[in-house]
Amino acid sequence: MTITLEIPFEIEVQLRESTVRGDIDAVRCLLVEALTPTMETLMCETPTELTDAEFEAIANQLADELIACTGPNPPSLSDYAVSRDGVYEEHP
Repeated sequence: MTITLEIPFEIEVQLRESTVRGDIDAVRCLLVEALTPTMETLMCETPTELTDAEFEAIANQLADELIACTGPNPPSLSDYAVSRDGVYEEHP
């Protein structure tokens, strides 16, 4: 996700000055103030449903990442491991 933040010039100047001074607390406060309206707007938006093509692209990306982590031939789980008894073995 990419969020574009439009910061008023005055805030930008204050951010630059605080950064030069090394005032991390001031930078943090200014960023929170700048981000708050954008985040409030994002939180109020109704999420849009993915199209089939978008869903497929995300599913393929996740599958590719899984293969990158496990290798092309990961070991299979045993029947017991995926059974109810196996799943809840340590949780009576």
